[in-house]
Amino acid sequence: MSGRRRSIRGRDVPHQGRSAESLEQSSARARKEFGQRIGNKDMGVPRPRAEGTNGSWPSSAVEPRRPAIGYLYDDLAELAAAPAPLAVFGQYPASLIPKLLPWLRCERREILHVCSGSLPQGEGIRVDLRLAARPDILADGRALPIADGSIAAVMLDPPYTEHYAKELYGVNYPRPAHLLAEASRVVRPGGVIAFVHYITPNPPPGCSFLKAFGLSTGFGFPMRAVTLYQREQGRLL
Repeated sequence: MSGRRRSIRGRDVPHQGRSAESLEQSSARARKEFGQRIGNKDMGVPRPRAEGTNGSWPSSAVEPRRPAIGYLYDDLAELAAAPAPLAVFGQYPASLIPKLLPWLRCERREILHVCSGSLPQGEGIRVDLRLAARPDILADGRALPIADGSIAAVMLDPPYTEHYAKELYGVNYPRPAHLLAEASRVVRPGGVIAFVHYITPNPPPGCSFLKAFGLSTGFGFPMRAVTLYQREQGRLL
């Protein structure tokens, strides 16, 4: 029994009696094998450390950057030659539009984007009140020059606070209820409205609530809500 206990203790302390050099060699081999499995051949090579707090960052490390959400879709790369929006704020996170298409139940080109910001040309019908955004329709989202019930689906991504509206966008804060009421007017019966904001507003007139879910643009950034509403069948405001 005593031999069995020694054997168990030996397994519990696998590095007992091994030199620091031997342990480092084993660790390097393990890193190299793991790097080969995931396609990173540099994992087994020790990287120089930067001077400073515990030398915890590799000397080649760069400052973390905000997740890249400035360009949306590879299938729109051919439109790069067209005049691009200037440096204006506002755009959906990457992949949001295709993920919503099953809910919107329309062609991507049919979507009306209110407060479109820096969405590229060819991405649906873009509406913004800033000339610098080069929208398809220059208009306020609360007074759209669009006929009643003529739009397949609407997506809205307005400024979320009065501070954002003034400091980032240079516009007055549009109240969600006003934007949604106008979206409800122009969307066709049975059409869907997607609203991106910090809040989940009440359904606009003539619409019912469909779904709400959280939206993240990356670690360290505030969550947003995506709320979906559906226009009642056979009813125009």
